Amino acid sequence: MHRFKFTLLLLPWLLALSTSAEISVTAIFNPPRIALGDKAQYVLEIKETSTSQQPEIKQVTSLPIPQSGGLELTNGRTATSQHTSIINGAREYSVMQQLIIDADAPSIGVFTLPTYVFQYKGQTLRAPEATLQVVKRAADAGPTTDELIFLKADTPDQLYVGQTTTLELKLYIAPNVRLSGLNSFDRNADSFTISELPDSRETSEIVNGRSYRVLNWTLTITPIQIGPQDLNFQFTVSASLPGHNSRTRDPLGGRGFGSSIFDDFFTRSERFSLSTEPTTVEVLALPTAEKPASFTGAIGDFAMQVYTDRNQTQEGEPIMLSVEISGNGNFDRINGPTIPETADWRSYEPESNFQPRIADSALLGTKRFDYVMIPNQAGTLEIPEIRFAFFEPEAQRYTQLSSPAIEIEVSPSNRPATPSVPITQTAPPPSTVLLPLQQELTVEEALLTLDYRPRSIHTTSHWNNPRFWSINAAIVVGLVTYGLVLRRKRRWKEDPTYASRERAKEELNTSKTAAQQSKVADHFYAQAQSAIRLAVTYRSGENHRTADIDTLCEVMLKKGLSERVISQTRRLFATADALRFAGKEAKSDLAKAKSELEGILKAL
Repeated sequence: MHRFKFTLLLLPWLLALSTSAEISVTAIFNPPRIALGDKAQYVLEIKETSTSQQPEIKQVTSLPIPQSGGLELTNGRTATSQHTSIINGAREYSVMQQLIIDADAPSIGVFTLPTYVFQYKGQTLRAPEATLQVVKRAADAGPTTDELIFLKADTPDQLYVGQTTTLELKLYIAPNVRLSGLNSFDRNADSFTISELPDSRETSEIVNGRSYRVLNWTLTITPIQIGPQDLNFQFTVSASLPGHNSRTRDPLGGRGFGSSIFDDFFTRSERFSLSTEPTTVEVLALPTAEKPASFTGAIGDFAMQVYTDRNQTQEGEPIMLSVEISGNGNFDRINGPTIPETADWRSYEPESNFQPRIADSALLGTKRFDYVMIPNQAGTLEIPEIRFAFFEPEAQRYTQLSSPAIEIEVSPSNRPATPSVPITQTAPPPSTVLLPLQQELTVEEALLTLDYRPRSIHTTSHWNNPRFWSINAAIVVGLVTYGLVLRRKRRWKEDPTYASRERAKEELNTSKTAAQQSKVADHFYAQAQSAIRLAVTYRSGENHRTADIDTLCEVMLKKGLSERVISQTRRLFATADALRFAGKEAKSDLAKAKSELEGILKAL
């Protein structure tokens, strides 16, 4: 009897096992053979088939590739598809998930990604070995992608911490390249403050005998940490490159079967990630020897001028003291010089104003500080000497500027003195009883005693009663709140778009809280991506819960978000993809990533 019961309990499990989906895994490079300088894609495909029902897709959150074999794996993303086939009346359902990673080979040779295992729907799956062959380019082959379009920056080799300088960022575009758009701008510059990307200006240059159209951007950078610091820039662009038709192009440089010379002109637009060469800037600490007490962080080459709006005034009447700092350097870090304290003057924090010498230049110009100075007494008073110090990076020394004391003639004030008013006693009201004073009161004591004189009692109107107004205000607030709640409920039922946005807002709060409380990188980045997608959904009113990073950035750009916020979003998604698809650890700590996520969500 017990054996029969056990068999019945096993029967549903055995039936489910017989109809369970089959899962297969393939891994390839596409294409498997390329010329040096071209890119390939590593594609892992998970296919699940079933004869009973359509299998559900489970997103793979990590891809633990044990080693890259020397290949640089970047830009991971996913693609999914579903398929249903009917053969002789029998249905077969299948779902396919592709994990795609760009692969860049450093040299000629054969590169192999070994087999490895990963978890999917509670099963341990094995990815097969995949091999990429990289051959030498043919002598008559066309230029590589890096020769047709590339990015350069004239990064300095050495700077002092706090020293502000400019650099030129240049995008070189060959004549036969059609640039469709600049999708995003990013930087690897955690130890620098960098200005926003300005509008570009166009020039032309010849590099290695080839003519290029050049887009130029002038950026202002300031290092904030000492030591060797990475400084790299990256653009994601959409462009059409001649000979880059993936269906017909031969990796050795020739044309494939069925190709045509017109393929060089009618090619589709593709996305490219362009980066400057990896650069390290040596950031030096400012010397401590012989540093003047008046130094507050100014670095560059400056001159100082000090003047007043007049040299005569009256006691208690203010004058304006102006200090102008002009030259070349980090004006954004220059504060007003300290006015030495003296009993003759009262001074206040200055108002500052910067006038660039060249339009949009933050390094060349004049910064003026205006101080209000009020004399405390009459006579010939001196505004004390003012000192301003700065560090000259070229000469590697401190320089201190000083102004001589300025004499101001201060005449006595011509305002009439306020006479002391004697306290006169008037006859008290009939209802008031005064007790005889035992001693004469001073003026101050007499004024204080006024507060203790009994006041006549009279009836107060409701219109002048604060309690009356408080009660009525509370009633009005309650009615308005109740009306808003009813209106929100009715709108939730009648307006699907509003309801969708409100649901996205609730889900956003949940994902945001989970991300900020997470202590594991994988979990944090998954929740962060979800929170950003929900925030874009709420901001746009359209469902972007499963949108990719390019779609999200396009929506953010349409909604007027800054390039800095969009770049931070791309960097966060890139780090998340590196964890999911390439098995890389996040370079930045979670605290900094959480801070960036908070800024992105606030902007949205």
